[in-house]
Amino acid sequence: MTKLTNADRNKILSRSLFVDANKSLKQIAETLGVSDKTISNYQTKDKKEGYDWLTLKASKHIASSQKEKENMYTMFVGYMYDSLKEIRENEDLSAEQKASLIVSLGDSFSKMRKVASSEDPEAYKLGIIKHTIKTTLQALKTTLPSECMEQVITTVNDIQEELSNVSI
Repeated sequence: MTKLTNADRNKILSRSLFVDANKSLKQIAETLGVSDKTISNYQTKDKKEGYDWLTLKASKHIASSQKEKENMYTMFVGYMYDSLKEIRENEDLSAEQKASLIVSLGDSFSKMRKVASSEDPEAYKLGIIKHTIKTTLQALKTTLPSECMEQVITTVNDIQEELSNVSI
């Protein structure tokens, strides 16, 4: 087992601070108490060894952006349904006001759906599927005996591949 030198440890720590903590080279140098040039040398040496800090940072950003997009679409659909429920249940609003708010909400949903489906269709489809299944199962849970619910859950698990291949 090869023992790491202080320089090797600092290089690995520098990479982590740059990629994971989003620190600048100057901030890393200040944190480690070394010169900017030393951090730049660590970056150059790491690149030669296959660890391009900029590529690693970009990959991490892209991966987190994808997850944020998936969550964003799911949350948006949830907010839309919650807003619709609030409008319907608000006794202080007249029928005309409710209709106007629902039309406005529908317009917003339509616009967001178009943006979401063109920006990341796969994440959008999966968000819609997730919401549909969740809402359906919650509604069925109150009316079906537990044996039937177990069969519904088993069926959903069995056909999940088929469910993910929908076109919206």
